[in-house]
Amino acid sequence: MMTVECHPIAPGEAGRQEWLTWRSRDITASRAGALFGCDMPDKNLTVLRLWAEHRGAEFHVKPENKFMRRGRKLERLVGEEVEELQPAWKIHPVGCYYRDADLRLGATPDFWVLGDPRGRGVLQAKTAGGNVIASKWDGGRVPPDWILWQVRTEMLLTDAAFGAIAVLDPFTWDCHLIEVERDQLAEVALVAAVAEFWKHVAEGTEPPVDFARDAEAVKALTARAVPGEVRDLTGNNELPELLEQRARLMASIKVMESRCEAIETELKYLLGPAELATGLPGWRITYKTEHRKEYTVKARSGRVLRVYNKREEGEK
Repeated sequence: MMTVECHPIAPGEAGRQEWLTWRSRDITASRAGALFGCDMPDKNLTVLRLWAEHRGAEFHVKPENKFMRRGRKLERLVGEEVEELQPAWKIHPVGCYYRDADLRLGATPDFWVLGDPRGRGVLQAKTAGGNVIASKWDGGRVPPDWILWQVRTEMLLTDAAFGAIAVLDPFTWDCHLIEVERDQLAEVALVAAVAEFWKHVAEGTEPPVDFARDAEAVKALTARAVPGEVRDLTGNNELPELLEQRARLMASIKVMESRCEAIETELKYLLGPAELATGLPGWRITYKTEHRKEYTVKARSGRVLRVYNKREEGEK
């Protein structure tokens, strides 16, 4: 049994800030996919990142960029396009934040879908360019997994009869509509994953680390050093091979960077005083004078990882 609260979102910036405060307490629909290891739009958003956030670690909050603003402003038009595709449907903005206070799971559906014989549904509106739709949406037929979990969360919290996802290409105006049915097994898995997550947060039990994706989370969790503390890594049989691998990679990077610099030097020499190079099909090369404003870098403290090869420097 779920006890779901409905919080209307007031218009304007004050309402938006209140909504962000509500979201900060919960696992939200747009982030639920991280609990299942989905590739998220923010590559740094992993279950360890979520765990660290709710254990008090501080992360840089990325400001809204032009693509996010574009998607937000085009949301209404996505709803209108869906009504064109499904004339029997009436699309209405939801304008509320739904949350289960006990489970600490929340969602902000974009639209209600009315007029369907199955009952009231929820619609999630997205925008993406044609290349992204082709590669990550299978041409508009299959949504990314994280969006599927987003809609499942919204259906669960609103007790919707069904869900739908619409993705609009803002350049061609092609709109792809994908319907999503309720899935009891998926909803049970969602509730279990969220409950387990909050249990681990309360107990301080770290989720497994994905070293390929968790650089930001690990940096936040190890932000402060204890002066004088030494960690003995004797017995870690994997580390010597990793350090050898790192040394080989660093050497390769150095060679490649040196070669790139040589190529760029040749290009600069060939352009001379010219700002633009022509006659190279498939390439655009410019060499313009740019003026940058003066700025001051604020003082800051942070830990720095350095690895020394004592065999190259002489054993110390």
